[in-house]
Amino acid sequence: MKYENLSDIASALMDLKHELIVINLVVVCLAIVGVYFHARIRKSAELREINNNFTEVLKQQKELTSVTGKIKQSLEHESISYQIRLNAYHEKSIEAINDIYVSIIKLRDEAKTVTFSQEDVIVQQFISSVTEFRNTFDTRKIWIPKDLSAHIESVAKDIDKRTHKFIYACKRINNLQGLSEKRIDALFEIQDGFYDYVNEEMGLVFDKLVEKVAEHVGM
Repeated sequence: MKYENLSDIASALMDLKHELIVINLVVVCLAIVGVYFHARIRKSAELREINNNFTEVLKQQKELTSVTGKIKQSLEHESISYQIRLNAYHEKSIEAINDIYVSIIKLRDEAKTVTFSQEDVIVQQFISSVTEFRNTFDTRKIWIPKDLSAHIESVAKDIDKRTHKFIYACKRINNLQGLSEKRIDALFEIQDGFYDYVNEEMGLVFDKLVEKVAEHVGM
């Protein structure tokens, strides 16, 4: 009887062990299935997030491309407009330089004429050329660079100053009464200095002026 009970107990334990094994297998299988589905769900969520982010990135990229295109078009338009304005200014500048240069050449030639004759009509022509240059220069200098403007004005003022001193010296030499020898010598020095200026210095002055003009007109 005792052995039968032990056999029953052993049999019961074996059955329990089998049940536990089965349960453990079921639990393991369920755990594996759970882990698998959890991994799938997590992976699916990650893919969904990646897709959403990718869609957002594409949207931002399209917007950026659109904005960049508009900016590029705007810059190109501004560049073209600037180039047009620059070309227009350059043309105006060349016209102004030409007008002023023609005017100062006339002033130079009238100053040379004075060396041959100081008659009133000749002197008046020179004075008129000074006035003409001044009017042309004042109205057109806004279109030329400041350094070139200053250089041209300096040359014109020098011609005007020297020529008027020469005209005055010639008139005084025609009437030397009451003048000291020192004063007479000074008048002749003014005459000689003006002749040297016209025949020697003036050519160099205008060569330099031509170089200055060429620098600014791109020659």
